[in-house]
Amino acid sequence: MTSRFSHRLFLSHILLVAVVVLAMIATTDRVLRASFLDTAREELQRQIALGRALYDESTGTSPDPLAREIAALTKYRVTIIAPDGVVLGDSGVGPDQVAELDDHSQRPEVLGALAEGTALTLRMSTSVDLELLYAATLTERGEVLRFAVPIDRIDARVARVRGWLLRIGGGAVLLALLLAIVLSHALSRRLGRMGEIAQAIAAGNLSARVEPEGGDELDDLGHALDGLAEELQRRLEELEAEREEMTTLIDSMAEGILAVAPDGMILRTNPAARTILELPDFLRSVPLQTVIRRAPFLQLARKAARGEAVEPAEVSYEGKHLLVTAEPLPRGGAVLVFLDITELRRLEGVRKDFVANVSHELKTPLTVIRGHGETLLDDDLPDDLRRKFTESVQKNAQRLQDILEDLLDLSRIESGGWRPERTPVDLGDVAREAWQTFATRAEERGVELELRLEPEAREVLADRRGLHQVFSNLFSNALRYTPSGGRIEVRSRRADDGQIAVEVSDTGSGIPSAHLGRIFERFYRVDPARSRAEGGTGLGLSIVRHLVEAHGGRVEVESELDRGTTIRFTLPR
Repeated sequence: MTSRFSHRLFLSHILLVAVVVLAMIATTDRVLRASFLDTAREELQRQIALGRALYDESTGTSPDPLAREIAALTKYRVTIIAPDGVVLGDSGVGPDQVAELDDHSQRPEVLGALAEGTALTLRMSTSVDLELLYAATLTERGEVLRFAVPIDRIDARVARVRGWLLRIGGGAVLLALLLAIVLSHALSRRLGRMGEIAQAIAAGNLSARVEPEGGDELDDLGHALDGLAEELQRRLEELEAEREEMTTLIDSMAEGILAVAPDGMILRTNPAARTILELPDFLRSVPLQTVIRRAPFLQLARKAARGEAVEPAEVSYEGKHLLVTAEPLPRGGAVLVFLDITELRRLEGVRKDFVANVSHELKTPLTVIRGHGETLLDDDLPDDLRRKFTESVQKNAQRLQDILEDLLDLSRIESGGWRPERTPVDLGDVAREAWQTFATRAEERGVELELRLEPEAREVLADRRGLHQVFSNLFSNALRYTPSGGRIEVRSRRADDGQIAVEVSDTGSGIPSAHLGRIFERFYRVDPARSRAEGGTGLGLSIVRHLVEAHGGRVEVESELDRGTTIRFTLPR
């Protein structure tokens, strides 16, 4: 291990120095070449201005001899070009070859000089097959005077600088090589010693110590290893004490706990499990099927012992309703946890009866309120007061009727008396309509609604009123637990089974994981005090679940404390 580390450290030093040297050379090449080119351009501009002055003053000399005369003075190749592109003179070829030169009317520098008076161009010359720097200017006669200078001298100067840099960089690499060898050897030796101590501690020899000397980071690591050994000794003692505390805690739990070995033998039971399942005391090393012959229990235990995921299940046992969860043990086997929910199921039955009874009871006061509202219109009260009272009675009556309809909807959905009237529905339209009820409240709290619907996942086959109620209940819950300045999102996408998956997410306080399995139960509240204070009835999510299932979909929840909640449901396309 230390050898591989020393190799990596050695190579990293060399690589770093090499990269720096190469980067410096590449940068210097670009900077120097650009600097030399700028200098050449400035010099060329000064020279061509001088050449133009000479050309304009020499009125009696023909273009070709004049070009050679100017070239002798400036040491540049000089070309004189007519406006139509014909070369009149060129110091770079013989006098008898001037007429054979190509048409120069489309040369960039010529076009620039004719258009703007002066032009500079860096390009390859088709005549001499070299990269040249051109400067062209328009003379008083309307002809173009062009200077050209090869840049191979610039490249040669840059190459000389590059050579010096390569020699200096090579020396730096060699020096880095020597330093890397010394440093990597020293580090690998000290790390090897620490590795041996760590292996000894891992093998159980907690008395092994590094005992470093010095004050660098590796010595800090050595002190940390010594502290680790001391901490492990302390932790082992604490673990023993915690095991005794855990045993006491398990024995005092109200939930029944039963641990089973991979071969089906009972490993441990707590007093609550023995009470709930009516088992004898000190039950150990007995096959599970000999004391419990209920198939659901045995199936849960076998699945968990095989390492399979097991969902919480409710089973009946000797007239009791038990909520059973099973989890595999790290070393094989399973642990089953029993919760007696008999009383809870009885209370749920009472609540169901209450919903049906109170719904019917509310019909009578609703009829009376609406009847009195109509009668008030004929009283001798002032018209404005009579109208105010009448509208108030009607408004409250309508509100009570809406509550009654929600309760009756739940009863009809659960009993199968309600069937969705499915039509093609746009998710965005229904979501916006449902949001209007909460828009004012959301605006006051600074909560925004964002729709992120995929184009191919906007339209579903659903009951429009039922879908409206689903969104209304989800928005109501989301607003209740979303703080000011939060956000509620509605997303849709194509699910793997071909249905449309719809998600309503908020940035609220989230739901503890212990409650996620029960939030769709009727009257179940995560925070009862807060839910009642803000008008919650505990029926909203239950209605959502039944409405979605009536459409042939499914609903689920994902949530983390202080990270918000996402309710996901599916609907047919």
